[in-house]
Order: sequence, then structure tokens, then C-alpha cells
Amino acid sequence: MDDINSPKVLAERLIALFPPFAVELADEEIETYHQVIQRLAPVIAGYLENSSKPTLSHFCDLVNAMTDAGGEKENAIATCLLEHASQVGIRRIIRPHLGAAAKRELR
Repeated sequence: MDDINSPKVLAERLIALFPPFAVELADEEIETYHQVIQRLAPVIAGYLENSSKPTLSHFCDLVNAMTDAGGEKENAIATCLLEHASQVGIRRIIRPHLGAAAKRELR
């Protein structure tokens, strides 16, 4: 997967996977990875439950890439999504597709 080199690139990738997510970001000035993931967390379960296997796989590749990147990317995906995966209803959906680093953050 190509590098997710800015929060705007992350937003674009998520919108490509889940077009309705564009509505969640419509009025946002995208500045941080945390901001994008915070907007995604409340709606991701609905997206994933209705996604094809390739879309789920691409989403989990993105999660794994952010986790493996460390720094701000890892912190955003871990604290805003993986640590709340059970609360937002996606733990069982994504767990089989996550790498070791992402699974360590999964709650």
C-alpha cells in the first residue's frame, strides 16, 4: 500500500472505500489523522457490515499500514479506532484481517 503521507490522503482513501464517508467530512478542514479517524469511528461498523470482502481487506490493509508506520499515524488509528473496536462494533469483523501490531492495540 502506498504511503498515507497526509491526513487528506487518508481521508481520500477512506472516501474511495466508503463513498458515504464524504458526508462526514464535508464541513471539515482536515488537519490531523486523529480528526479523520474520530469522524470515521462512529460510522465504520455500518460501512464494514455492508462491505465486500475486497473492501474489508483494503480497509484492514490501511489500518495495518497506519499501525506499522508508528508515530502520529499509529497513535491515531490505535487510540481513535482499535482501542474502541468493541465499543464501535467492529472487533470481530476486522480482527481476522489485522497484523500482529494492530492486534496488540485491539480492544
